[in-house]
Amino acid sequence: MPRTLISLIPLLLLACGGQKPPAEEDAQALAQLQGELHQANAVIDSLNYTVDTSNQIIDGLRAQVSSLQKVDARLYNSVQALSAELRNWRTQADEQQQRNQAMSAELERLKKEQRTDKQTITRLRREADSLNTALFEANGAIHRQMDQLDQFRAELAQARGEVAQARAATSAAETAARQAQLAVHVFPAGEQFLREQGYLEAGRKMFRKSYKLVKALDHGDPHLRQTGIGQPLELEGDLKALADRYGRLREGNDYSQEKLEGRVRVTFTNPLLQGTEVLAVVGN
Repeated sequence: MPRTLISLIPLLLLACGGQKPPAEEDAQALAQLQGELHQANAVIDSLNYTVDTSNQIIDGLRAQVSSLQKVDARLYNSVQALSAELRNWRTQADEQQQRNQAMSAELERLKKEQRTDKQTITRLRREADSLNTALFEANGAIHRQMDQLDQFRAELAQARGEVAQARAATSAAETAARQAQLAVHVFPAGEQFLREQGYLEAGRKMFRKSYKLVKALDHGDPHLRQTGIGQPLELEGDLKALADRYGRLREGNDYSQEKLEGRVRVTFTNPLLQGTEVLAVVGN
């Protein structure tokens, strides 16, 4: 075998040997490295074939040396050395091929892990997107519920205000009604006017003139006055009489009066007069 083959063996060994790439290299680098390993395995197979052929040649040379016994000892020693180198190369080639196979398996594992990692990342991204979507939807639902709560609060506050106003109005109305029930409703006017309006019926009993309320008073009339029992009520003019639907009231029992200049101060004292209508017959 020529010496150039021997000199090429270390180069081929260097070409066949590879440095293990880091696990984080991408799929393209892994595929390229796997292709190079396939090429190295092909070279190793070719060299193994060459070794087998060289062994056959060596066996032939040995047969010739043994038969002729005229071969130079130097050539024989060279053939023996070449045979040893070839055996050494065969051992190294087998070891390298095993390493290449192990590296190929490692590359396949890395590829599978990379595909698994990509699938895991894709799944996690989908889950994250789904979770983010659910969070946004929940956030929108919470804001809508908060808006509804604010609206309910406003409506409740408005309803409370309306109820308070209604209670106040009812209370005022009840108070007014109660005051109206307890008040004495007095309509002061002259005798002629009262008779013309149909309120007063006048007559004479024994030695005294009688008066009687015969028609319900108009509570919308601005001349109608209200006063409570024990509260003084001032009337313009001179008081001739006070009368309800039962007749003329009695001074001292039903009321008291205090004459002032151009007017009179009347105070009702009989509790039975609460809520009644009374005519005050006044004159100039």
